Amino acid sequence: MEKPREWLREKSIAKKILSDADVVFEVVDSRIPFETRNKVVEQLAKERNKKLFVIMNKADLVPEDFVEKAKKEIEKEFPVVVFSAHKNRGKRELDRLIKQLAKEKRLVKIGVLGYPNVGKSSLINTLKRKKVATTSPKPGMTRGEKLVKLDRNVYLIDTPGIITLEFQDDLALKGSWIPEKLEQPVEVALKLIEKITENRPEALEEAYGVEVGKEPLETLTRIGQKLNYRIKGGEVDLDRTAKKVLWDWIKGHIKAYWL
Repeated sequence: MEKPREWLREKSIAKKILSDADVVFEVVDSRIPFETRNKVVEQLAKERNKKLFVIMNKADLVPEDFVEKAKKEIEKEFPVVVFSAHKNRGKRELDRLIKQLAKEKRLVKIGVLGYPNVGKSSLINTLKRKKVATTSPKPGMTRGEKLVKLDRNVYLIDTPGIITLEFQDDLALKGSWIPEKLEQPVEVALKLIEKITENRPEALEEAYGVEVGKEPLETLTRIGQKLNYRIKGGEVDLDRTAKKVLWDWIKGHIKAYWL
């Protein structure tokens, strides 16, 4: 299986941002906080002696005791801010943190990094508020990067095309790859169902009103039957069902989570 062609380009973007930034905000998905941590980014930050804060986004999608457990684990390595744009959680804490950083240096640049769909944009938009200067591409920076002014001496480095250093199937399991672009969506959906069944099978029962089967294929077939996704001859359309399950995972409709 080929790694995405962007692999090297995006690793170099990560290096560039980590050179430019004084501080890194690594945004992770609270449902799967360890799987959405980017080891390359964390390693590069350590090597360059940059402060890195893990922002646990989408905290509204998981129970509070799970948030606390995950936070405690990650804090063994990096400071953590629990965040939810929907519930306006963590904003004050981030504002305080940014003010503190602004006192330490004349100019502070914060690199915002994370996998696609972990919610970097919602974080940036929450921090920006309305007073913020319009974003403008910075000359000499890689195309797609923007400097967003937060305060007199504080800037965010926004990176829309962000770090994807893995196989497409792995990215899809993180909710970071569009299901329609997958060569084998059924295989990926089966892996996801297996993972959910191991950690919180009731999430599938709640989402689709089906009983979880002994095998992931059995569960996927039951979901397809329930949704009445059929191909000619009346058989379940597994391809369409798989894409639906993957999209529901991306959108947070399946309430599963694990460390």
